[in-house]
Amino acid sequence: MSPSRGHQEDEPDNSADSAGLFIFNLSIGTSTPQEIPGIWTSLPSWCGRSARPAPPASRRRHSRLPCSSHTCQSVVNQTCAANDSPCGYIATYIDATTNTAGYLSNDTFTFDSAQVPLVFGCSGASAGDFSGASGVFGFSRGPLSLVSQLQLSWFSYFWDSNDSSGDSFVQFGDDEVTRPPNSRSTPLLTNPLYPELYFVNLAGIMIDGELQRDIPAGTFDLLANGSGGVVLSTTVPATFLEEAAYDVVKKVLSSKIKANPVNGSALGLDLCYTMQSIAKTVPKLALVFDGDDAVMHLKRSNYFFRDNDTGLDCLTILPNRGLSLLGSLVQTDRNITYDMADAQAPQLIFDAGAAPPVHSLASMSMALSFGVWMVVLF
Repeated sequence: MSPSRGHQEDEPDNSADSAGLFIFNLSIGTSTPQEIPGIWTSLPSWCGRSARPAPPASRRRHSRLPCSSHTCQSVVNQTCAANDSPCGYIATYIDATTNTAGYLSNDTFTFDSAQVPLVFGCSGASAGDFSGASGVFGFSRGPLSLVSQLQLSWFSYFWDSNDSSGDSFVQFGDDEVTRPPNSRSTPLLTNPLYPELYFVNLAGIMIDGELQRDIPAGTFDLLANGSGGVVLSTTVPATFLEEAAYDVVKKVLSSKIKANPVNGSALGLDLCYTMQSIAKTVPKLALVFDGDDAVMHLKRSNYFFRDNDTGLDCLTILPNRGLSLLGSLVQTDRNITYDMADAQAPQLIFDAGAAPPVHSLASMSMALSFGVWMVVLF
């Protein structure tokens, strides 16, 4: 896979196979910095069953939260068998089959040189596909997420489709947001049904610069009862559009590609072609958000996946009923920032097109490293 920079449309690559989940290194404890990779959602390996060795007792400062604690009662809201019994939890990610269970604990976490106390889940059991990650780090609006516990005013990330480049990062802080050049912004919405998630107002979709007016008005609206809307995700690679919008996008793309589609069910994808048949003919796609010129121009690899094993090029957009979801692939190769300094008017800031990573010098940051931590918005 080759890295892409700037706004130039790149040749198709197969970055989709590695862009679904994003992971980074982190230290736990107050001793001299030492990577302790055996972690679950901020979960030290010595919490539960792990093949990795536990750190010396002098470094272990974590302690279980009792069921009677305010944190346990306000977050987990469980019935205590005894006041001093551990605060148990079950957390579900991605789908109902991916979950982890254990007890809440606390410890000091180290980000760069900053050391902060955090409550986290100490896992004793897990199920499902965590793609080799030893832990899950939440950036949602939930009470135990990093955003809530550190009272962050913003966080941002850059997922590089070339995962060997080392350019990917997560950064966050409580200072003023640094806006990259050529960035756009759109309001972040709150869904009363899912208050911990990040919703946006997707106003429309453009194909080859033309707004698709056949998509019915209100297709992406977030309704007062919490149904519908468009949510952002870092754990689901593909993008899901409400059926009425998907049907229009699929029809227009098919008519412009002018090649015979093939069966892509082996990849779980709907619109597929042989690599040779669409080598140079994929139309350009852009997402139009609520805001002043808030258009996100996508690269080919943001919405088409090349699978070398099958020789297929497939659209990584699928239909869904009601809720639409913008997956991790459409977010690669651009700086994305969640600006929550104004709680009444939070903003999503994003690069209009593919761009190089932009670091904020005043922030805390973490370099991403596959195999250690998973970053979760939803």
